[in-house]
Amino acid sequence: MPDINIELLIESGSYLAIFLLMIANGSVSFPSSQVLYIIAGYFIAQGNLILLPVAIVGAFGNTIGNIILYELVRKHGRAFVSRMKLFPVRELAKVEAAFHKKGAWFIFVGKLLPAIKVFVPIPAGLGKMHRGVFATLMFVASFIWSLGFISIGYFFGKSSDMFGKYALILVAIAAIVLFLFYRYLESDEITREIEK
Repeated sequence: MPDINIELLIESGSYLAIFLLMIANGSVSFPSSQVLYIIAGYFIAQGNLILLPVAIVGAFGNTIGNIILYELVRKHGRAFVSRMKLFPVRELAKVEAAFHKKGAWFIFVGKLLPAIKVFVPIPAGLGKMHRGVFATLMFVASFIWSLGFISIGYFFGKSSDMFGKYALILVAIAAIVLFLFYRYLESDEITREIEK
């Protein structure tokens, strides 16, 4: 979906549009939450939206989307995830083992990482994480995520050129965290766990 369509949807549909778009983002990772929140931040700066309702409805919608994916994985297991072709089977086993080792912290931190936040409901569903704990962690992390990108739109505008200036910083941070994350997945601790 082009950025301009997101802008028009938010302009015409206000908070309901943000809520519905973030349900889609939470379940299928589309449209981009970063773009959506930057545009929403711009509208907040213009006085067309209010910060707290945007952050709450966005986080609530994203949480519902995450719960949909979580419930599908919880019900149908690894076979469902394999059909989605998001992870090779061995990598899926590593992610599941990491979740069992680190639990809630793995889920919470993962939800704040740009490159893997979409996958977080998968190990939670496979591990049958407590539904209430999962939903709470998703909402809190989604709320924090929303504030970061709303702030960019609020202070710097909706321009994609502006976002490009900050993309390198975001990519660098994400790359470092992902390196540490995948290094942990390749660690002896996780390898031993999946070979038991």
